[in-house]
Amino acid sequence: MTGIAIPAVDAYRDACQAGPLLSRDSRARRSVELHGWNTGPTKEVHIAETHELIMSVHLGGARRVRVFTEDGLSRSFSKPGDITLIPRGKPVSYRTDGAVQFATVHFPVAAPSRGYQDLWTELSSLEVCLFALRDDYVLSSVKALMQVDDCITPKGVRYVATLLEALTCHIAHIVERRDAEQVRLIGQLPLPRSAGPDFEAVLREIDRRLADKLSLQVLADHAGVCRSVFAEQFMMRFGCSAHRFITERRIEKAKRLLIEGRLSVTDIAYEVGFSGQSHFSTTFKALTGVVPKTFSRQSQGYDDSGH
Repeated sequence: MTGIAIPAVDAYRDACQAGPLLSRDSRARRSVELHGWNTGPTKEVHIAETHELIMSVHLGGARRVRVFTEDGLSRSFSKPGDITLIPRGKPVSYRTDGAVQFATVHFPVAAPSRGYQDLWTELSSLEVCLFALRDDYVLSSVKALMQVDDCITPKGVRYVATLLEALTCHIAHIVERRDAEQVRLIGQLPLPRSAGPDFEAVLREIDRRLADKLSLQVLADHAGVCRSVFAEQFMMRFGCSAHRFITERRIEKAKRLLIEGRLSVTDIAYEVGFSGQSHFSTTFKALTGVVPKTFSRQSQGYDDSGH
């Protein structure tokens, strides 16, 4: 990333390494523009910061697209039919499980006329990314624009201009409502990573949700690979299955809580993700050789006789 905002169409052309599949704009004002794109088979897409507010519409292809945020990859996914609003001057990076067909609607910095000033003020106020919002009106409008033949007739030009004008009003309303997931994008584009699993993201997710039931698919999603590849690569990296690794992580946390002595054994069992004390005690003894109560007493300097 250079830190210098560029025209949006150039940023997307660089990211997709190809020009737009189609373009639609209001030829009367040269204001709002729509472009269709295809990313090709890639794992990550990095869009440099642009002058314009961008609406990205997920049309087809990959069904699991996440965005990089200040806190790591987003927990939610964009899927076909979802839209994302990207503030002006913000770079955005996506993690995807395959090629994506999408459209971008670009809103210029300045309002095209006095009648648009209020709308442009609303659009300019957006500072956070509104991610993975389902909006059937936007989806149908964008599809209608993409199906229009080259606008060489006055009626065709007027039709496109009217749709883009209505779409602008609708997007300003979305920005005003702010009822989509709001995420803060990272300040700079991440460095390209290898094609292997992102185990750092997996470990962060495990530690963050240690008490939850984490499926192999959820962990594979965070790693950015399919489930079978994740299971194989995890075993090679850590020498055990993901299930075993999580269990050991839970027992290590349970040890710390037992040493602190603030919680009962039952409370600790639930705190680290077990369904009850019995299952917790059995697993704890299998991995440590003693039951939780014995471990607690020993950690406090007591022997089994209570001395």
